[in-house]
Amino acid sequence: MQQAKILLVDDIDYTRQLLRNNIMSLAKSKTVAVDNFQFFNANSALSAMNIFSLQSPDIIFLDIELPDGSGLDLLAKIKRVKPDCFIVMVSANSTLENVQSSIKSGAATFIVKPFTGDKIMAAMRLYAKHRLKN
Repeated sequence: MQQAKILLVDDIDYTRQLLRNNIMSLAKSKTVAVDNFQFFNANSALSAMNIFSLQSPDIIFLDIELPDGSGLDLLAKIKRVKPDCFIVMVSANSTLENVQSSIKSGAATFIVKPFTGDKIMAAMRLYAKHRLKN
């Protein structure tokens, strides 16, 4: 069984729970290749960096707007430390500038809130392909 460490970063607890539930549902239905997860939760940029430093997650779902900073800034910091980290940006603010900045800074994909299970599935399938390459 393959295991993945997943860091969910959003200041809204419900969004983190929804992401986790969607990922677990995909795993139970065998829709994604990874079926064993270890989840970590952060509600701010500071707590996300602390958890990232301690746990070195494989995949991060990262909100752009955090109470203590920008998810885009956090994305850049994480990619400098761990370039192969698979990062999915998640935001209700899906301006062209946010999407382009996210991808340019190294995000694998961008999911718009409110998200659907299909969007999470697409991101997890991209992660599975990414994992095979590395």
